[in-house]
Amino acid sequence: MKSSRNIGRFDRRLRFWFSFILLIIGLWYFNGASMNPTGLAVSIFSGIIMLSAIAAYCPICHVFRIHTLSEEELSTYGFPYVQKEEVIGRTAREARF
Repeated sequence: MKSSRNIGRFDRRLRFWFSFILLIIGLWYFNGASMNPTGLAVSIFSGIIMLSAIAAYCPICHVFRIHTLSEEELSTYGFPYVQKEEVIGRTAREARF
């Protein structure tokens, strides 16, 4: 079973709280709420990190084929990437890369 998740529970929590703190820093310390470009950039970056934490998916991890799922999460959600053994003998349309 192919899963679209590649971020584990611990990593999701860490990313969420890091992005929340970064959002506060961007809006308050760098004055992102007052349209300061640096503050807005930090706030947008924190929003991207927060979205990856909420979706449990990181495109950068996907490119490098790494995941932070625990053994328990792997048994629940399945391995996030297609194994070579699953693709052998199937056409490209069936493999759905």
